[in-house]
Amino acid sequence: MTGMTPSAGSPVKVLVVDDSVLMQKLMTQIIDGAPGFKVIGIAGSAEEGWDKIQELRPDVVTLDLELPGRHGLKLLARVLKQDPLPVLIVSAFGGPGADNTIQALELGAIDFIEKPDGTTHTLEGFMKHLVGALQRASASRRMFASRRESAPARVAAPREPVRAGGKASFIAIGASTGGVPAVQVVMRDLAHLRLPIAVVQHMPPGYTAKFAARLATATGLDVREASDGDRLKPGMAVVAPGGPRHLEIEERRGEFVCVLREGPLVSGHSPSVDVMFHSVARSIGQHAIGILLTGMGRDGADGLLAMRKSGAETLIQSGETCVVNGMPKAAFEIGAADRVVALDQIGAAVSNLLGERSHLRSA
Repeated sequence: MTGMTPSAGSPVKVLVVDDSVLMQKLMTQIIDGAPGFKVIGIAGSAEEGWDKIQELRPDVVTLDLELPGRHGLKLLARVLKQDPLPVLIVSAFGGPGADNTIQALELGAIDFIEKPDGTTHTLEGFMKHLVGALQRASASRRMFASRRESAPARVAAPREPVRAGGKASFIAIGASTGGVPAVQVVMRDLAHLRLPIAVVQHMPPGYTAKFAARLATATGLDVREASDGDRLKPGMAVVAPGGPRHLEIEERRGEFVCVLREGPLVSGHSPSVDVMFHSVARSIGQHAIGILLTGMGRDGADGLLAMRKSGAETLIQSGETCVVNGMPKAAFEIGAADRVVALDQIGAAVSNLLGERSHLRSA
């Protein structure tokens, strides 16, 4: 799937849903100043937002979760269920807001950006991140359009833990835009294998610990934000912390150890999927499985190729099930993928690699 990029002849239509008049004006100014985008409407409440969606038919919606009556999440759920559109969350940073933001991403929001606060989150940074997030949202429109024609997949009942067969003893997962629900689906479907798992999901500081906690609830695994020196054991998973440090995995005396190292951006990101995948290729090699999920750009493609060359099994999410088919497509184009698999079949594919015969999901 190729991204749908805005053109001068057909600007991407954006609806801004925010109860702050100041934010409405600021976002309109930024969006209208970005090539290929145009604000076609503003709403100050969830009810008005829904009405404007039906009336104006926007391509992308920006949504403040802190709407009057805390109805931001309710509007998001309604949009994604009844009239699927790319929804970009504009959120207050961290604290209590982080839980709502993670929940919004789980529901299927395309991405989120943090509102400027005049200190850590500057207006200049907000402008840059808003335009980048809109570009990612625009690239996801084809997938959302296809959702209108598709019935939701049915989920099979949870399975009992089993002893993993086959050669693999470690699973490495990378994701970006659209990755929060995708990682949750994959980890839930892999939980019965009880293999140690490392995840890099592009996400800023203040959110990855919340993400790990919600993954733990959803999967029943011991999931935590990675700390330097953590030893990964069966049934345990770590999420790379947002911020300036990259997550690497080293094998020491038969144990998998998390190493956090500060460094420059790699493939445009910190933490980087490429850095983690390369470390797994070096330390674990043929005893690992690499999984690259939805995301814009190419972070993880080169690292997945290194894993494949080291003898690891490598899987990428199929383009038609990606929110943005950037990272998986880049991996496919350089020959990094052993298998291209629909999101809801990745767990079954990994189980089959390990000698399992039954599937986690029904067709």
